[in-house]
Amino acid sequence: MSLKTNPKILILTLLLVVLFALTAAGCGSKAEQASQEPEVLPTVQQPTATPIPPDRAVLIISPDDNAETATQAQNLMAELAASSGLKFETRQDITAETLSADIKVLVFLHHPDNLGTLAAGAAGTQFVAVSDLDWTPPANVTLIHEDTTGTAFLAGYIAAITAPNFRVGALLAAEDTQMNTAFKNGVNYYCGICSSAINPLNAYPVVAEQPTASTPETWQAAFDQINLSKVNVVYIAREAVSPQLLAYLSSQDVAIISNQPISEEGRSRWAASVYMDAITPLREIWGDLVAGTGGKTISATFQIGDTQEVTLTDGSVWLSPGKLILVNQMVDLMREGQIDTQSVN
Repeated sequence: MSLKTNPKILILTLLLVVLFALTAAGCGSKAEQASQEPEVLPTVQQPTATPIPPDRAVLIISPDDNAETATQAQNLMAELAASSGLKFETRQDITAETLSADIKVLVFLHHPDNLGTLAAGAAGTQFVAVSDLDWTPPANVTLIHEDTTGTAFLAGYIAAITAPNFRVGALLAAEDTQMNTAFKNGVNYYCGICSSAINPLNAYPVVAEQPTASTPETWQAAFDQINLSKVNVVYIAREAVSPQLLAYLSSQDVAIISNQPISEEGRSRWAASVYMDAITPLREIWGDLVAGTGGKTISATFQIGDTQEVTLTDGSVWLSPGKLILVNQMVDLMREGQIDTQSVN
């Protein structure tokens, strides 16, 4: 019997063909899947990178540096270093051997004798020194220049703008002629001849110069002498300041200005203090220091503190906000080199 005449054999044959085809297809699919699976590679432990320590900003505080200035510098540098990602530290001294390459900024509160040598041996470090020297800094040194006569000039200017009728007096150390000239010029810069319009018709300032080693009694007698011309504001140089003198002046009809911090004995009559500030300019130059730019000299600035209103018979002595604007404008002129404390021209 032929296949054509036997449908059962035909159907069975077709089923076998289909089954074989499906089996072959399934095997191919599994082989294809097996070939597509990624090869699993063994994990290789990578070495851990050693972190690079941050560069440093170092402040040198020697035993001879002013304690208040050192504290101000330490606080400001800690803030600035943190903002720049630098590690901050203080040291008492540093040598060429201990000056490592990771010190990016190095600040002195004085002008060390070997500053030039240190800078020449560490081109990658930016040096800063507070200095009163006429010195040309190399490319990696910045000087913050102090002119201490500026405090006396500014004190004279403040005395003139606050004293009723321009009645300004001063107790000055005879040996410090430049400071004395600066004070007088500060007064005269504001009011010229500074003559009172009411009796006594005197020209001001009236000053008394005594040797630095004078006793408090001598300074007190000197004040009594200048007060014959009716002084409303008296400037006291640091050499004249003593608890005894301040206690005496507190009993007088006078306001006090000094380049010293306020004292308890003189608090009731204290109108203002004038300070030299060589630390605040660090904030102005910090960006340049971190960027590796130096080789310049900038001027220190001044701070006015301990201000209060003092009421006198002739009127009020007060460094008001408006007068403080005038003082700040004067500070700007002084820092720009527009004012010569030894001349009013």
